[in-house]
Amino acid sequence: MSVFETLNDKFFNPFCCRNRALYFGCISQLIEKSKEIPVLYETDARNTLILYLQNCTYSIETENIGEEIGGGRTPQENASTILRYFRICGWITPQEIGRTGDNIASVSAYCRKLVDAIHRIFDGETNGAITNHIFSMHEILKSAFGKDNGRAIRPYQSILLPLVEQECDLKNELLILKDSIREIMRAVMKMADANSFGQFLMKDELLNRFFNDYFFIKKSGLIPSYISEIDHMLVKLRHSELYDRMLQEYTEVKNTDALRAKEKVDRLFNELDSFINLEYEQEISYIDRKINNYYNLYSTRMMMVLSENTNLEHELNRLLLFLKDLNRENRDAAIQRLSEAHALMSFGYIGRKSFERRKKRNPDKKNVGLVMEDLSQEEKQRLTDELLTETPDRYSMDNVERHFDEILKDREQITVGECAVHTRDDATMIAASMIYSGTAGFPYEVEFREGMVETEAARISNILIKRKDHE
Repeated sequence: MSVFETLNDKFFNPFCCRNRALYFGCISQLIEKSKEIPVLYETDARNTLILYLQNCTYSIETENIGEEIGGGRTPQENASTILRYFRICGWITPQEIGRTGDNIASVSAYCRKLVDAIHRIFDGETNGAITNHIFSMHEILKSAFGKDNGRAIRPYQSILLPLVEQECDLKNELLILKDSIREIMRAVMKMADANSFGQFLMKDELLNRFFNDYFFIKKSGLIPSYISEIDHMLVKLRHSELYDRMLQEYTEVKNTDALRAKEKVDRLFNELDSFINLEYEQEISYIDRKINNYYNLYSTRMMMVLSENTNLEHELNRLLLFLKDLNRENRDAAIQRLSEAHALMSFGYIGRKSFERRKKRNPDKKNVGLVMEDLSQEEKQRLTDELLTETPDRYSMDNVERHFDEILKDREQITVGECAVHTRDDATMIAASMIYSGTAGFPYEVEFREGMVETEAARISNILIKRKDHE
């Protein structure tokens, strides 16, 4: 069935009239309002339009839409007229009395989808769209093989179709990138001064959007690995039991035979396989070539602009050919005159590495190896005891407790700023108190406050150390 047979004959009329910007703003307001309340009645819709007409900056032109709009009428009258016009065009559902006795003014499903699509295309954040589509395809395939996954119940509609949709969106984004390069090149060719180049680099949102997404794809190691995993999971999906269930689901949904179901599903899989393994790499390679062309064009155009549209390379080549044909005496005189026309100054810097003497290795020194020697059981036991028991733990719970006993003395609490943290050892004691806070047997607890405290040894969180209450 044709699209125009499904829709109202006047469905697209509001987009083709003098007040199209106003109508689009009004229907967008009604859609947003319908998201806030369970049912949108005419009273709420009319109040929303009245408020919008009072605050918007659009100029309402007089228009014959069955009734006059504009012409010095009040916002209340214009709101009622617009609401009736939307209902005539099929943007609002036919009249239906709700529970309150007022007519329901719900936005029709096709109008809602159309307006949302327009906002998504022209107002949506497009930066990172390519990588988001790749991540979405990866997540769909990864979840398809998850245990007790809901997508496996209807694999054709929940796995294969979303993959194809993401693939189509990814194709569109790559086409947008290619078109962006063309627009950048056309803009560069129109620039006639150095200021235009600076403004283009600093303020052009198209350039920022293009290079942000492109360089993330090229520099991030995630994207190639994700593409490889997507290809691997597509092969795995095609040879799993989900493939047979896709065929069965397609035959039930489309009411067709198994042969046509297999033909359709295989065509979609081949499309995904062709894009992942061939078209994606071709598109990225094409963009790479265009990027190089853009850089060459940009540098050439900037050189011409800065040289006042004079090709310095061509002029220099002419000068060298002219000097080549001169005899030695005239050539020396010409070079001398050229040197007087240019004042060149040379600056040099010497760093420490320039005069450091490199240390030579001693060629007579023999390589020293590790001597292998077995330890006796008594020696091992002695070293173990020395490590575990004889060597004192400097920041053990007992040592930390004694440290704060000396600091607090008769006080019940103290802040970090009052602890006199002068050395690294003092700062480590503070850190140890945070670790032992709440531990059974440690008589102090730590209370964290906002901000940080600058001490001589370190920058430490603002904490309060206090004695625990003993009941």
